[in-house]
Amino acid sequence: MKVVTLASSSKGNCILVFNENTKILIDAGIKLAEINAKLKALNIEPGEINAILVTHEHSDHVKSVGAMCRKFGTRVYVFNEAKQEIVKTFGNVDEFKIVETFLVPFQIGEFIIKPFKVPHDSKCCVGYSISENDKKISIATDIGFVSGEILSELKGSLLVVLESNHDEQMLIDNPNYPAILKNRILSNHGHLSNINCAKAIEYLCGFGLKQVVCAHLSEENNTPSLCFNTIKKYLFNKNIIVGENVKVDIASPNKIGTIFNIVSSIN
Repeated sequence: MKVVTLASSSKGNCILVFNENTKILIDAGIKLAEINAKLKALNIEPGEINAILVTHEHSDHVKSVGAMCRKFGTRVYVFNEAKQEIVKTFGNVDEFKIVETFLVPFQIGEFIIKPFKVPHDSKCCVGYSISENDKKISIATDIGFVSGEILSELKGSLLVVLESNHDEQMLIDNPNYPAILKNRILSNHGHLSNINCAKAIEYLCGFGLKQVVCAHLSEENNTPSLCFNTIKKYLFNKNIIVGENVKVDIASPNKIGTIFNIVSSIN
């Protein structure tokens, strides 16, 4: 199993999880031409994608889902509680290509997938854990806070793609954001801060976590270096050494990220 981010920001999100026989996207929130170009750069034809797993209905996650379904016949998996809101963003698609999911595992090819709810200001937002044999990865972005239930879902993952959206002080001091927007982002149904991302990493390091990909960074209220250094400093104070005990990568907002090969140790 391999994992790579194709885009990760408020302008568009798309993650590829694949092996030789099974290829899935988590969200398709960028232009179809961009998805096609990035897949081909990875030697994958768009028609090879077995499924798109949708997290929620916001446009930066669903922009090209309907187009992929129409053009390539791609199956789309949506969580039952948000199905109506998500499907109406697709336009005219074959209803038989829409698969309703619940809080129970299901299988696509060689992957076992488990959705779990995350708090966000959408109808219902989900993260996903994906397993291949004894190897597990998890994806949790657009998440207001990391509850004990979410940590339980993430436990045992070798790699986690986890939101690290903003620096709290940078957001508070931002003169371009009105108070109502700041309060929404900082709320329990908004987005995860660098320091709260670090706290989740600290916990998960006790359960085998080897690699974190910090995702969905705000271009207005964060920087890659600030995100990385905040997490590194916090973990150092907890006797966790970044680069030794756990590796931390920052997802690019618009470029193909690092390709991670999920084996007994992360390569």
